[in-house]
Amino acid sequence: MGVIQYHLYSLEKEKKILSRRKGLYKRFYPNLVFGDYQQEILDVLSQETERDLLLFLIQNPSATQKELSEYARISAGTTNWHMKRLIEAGIVRMKREGQFVKYDVNGEKEEVLRLVQSYHPSIWESWADRFADALTEVVPPTSDEKNEAKKKIKKEK
Repeated sequence: MGVIQYHLYSLEKEKKILSRRKGLYKRFYPNLVFGDYQQEILDVLSQETERDLLLFLIQNPSATQKELSEYARISAGTTNWHMKRLIEAGIVRMKREGQFVKYDVNGEKEEVLRLVQSYHPSIWESWADRFADALTEVVPPTSDEKNEAKKKIKKEK
């Protein structure tokens, strides 16, 4: 661990990488590759629950706290805590509609998906499979069409 820290700090002093502390974690990024917003997204993508909530919001805009809690199988209080963190990071926004609070992705959904695809490929694969399965529930294709769709999605990765 000491050798790794030494080299990371050396690279940081040479301004080849940047570090960013969030909570208990310190993450390192290549210098001049990611902006602040992209670093925020990558921080979120490294946390399983927040990542799942964010990806759910991309698929289900204007989701309520109840929908998010049911999807993630966590309590309303825990969902609220995670959503506050996402709002503070500037990735999600909330709006009140009557007695309901609804959440949306703040900014470019495509940017989030691009970062997932590029830096978390295993997550991208599972979400691509879920998306293909969701589409087939709407209009059930023939087995040949289903296999072709999955091949196309995997090819685009």
